[in-house]
Amino acid sequence: MIFKKRTKQNHFSVKAAIIALTVCALSFPSLSQDISEIDELMVVGNTANINQSGDALLLSLTQQGVNNHYISTQSGFNNQISAIQQGTNNSVIANQSGSDIEANILQAGFNNVLLMNQLGSSLMVDVDQIGFDNLAVVNQTGNENAIWIQQYGSGNAVGVTQWGVSQHVVVTQGNLSN
Repeated sequence: MIFKKRTKQNHFSVKAAIIALTVCALSFPSLSQDISEIDELMVVGNTANINQSGDALLLSLTQQGVNNHYISTQSGFNNQISAIQQGTNNSVIANQSGSDIEANILQAGFNNVLLMNQLGSSLMVDVDQIGFDNLAVVNQTGNENAIWIQQYGSGNAVGVTQWGVSQHVVVTQGNLSN
């Protein structure tokens, strides 16, 4: 019986290891940015539930159409929300925690409602509500935080709570009830 010695060829496994290492390295948040962009145009019963955890996250949401709803949770550093809701029942429930966090929300037309909670430092909320029942409730806990709320037309109501140091709030309301 004669045994032949096997020769091992490593060139394929080395290439696979390099590819796997590259894919793994690019999946770290510090090397790539996590961006969620959602457009719901004229969709009956719009709804969006988004959860993001990490750094340098961007959530960009546009809802045009009928029932609009939107719920999100974001945690980490240097994160942003940019949301636009146009037409019909609108509502937003958003929670953000971390540092250097920003939220810009525009609601135009009909039953607008915004419930926003931010926890951390260097927090910023900018809300525009235009037309009909409006309501904005914003809570911020932490340091160096700012809230700007602009409401124009119809029911207008604002509730703001800030806990911490170096807080800033500006509320502008126009037309009808206030």
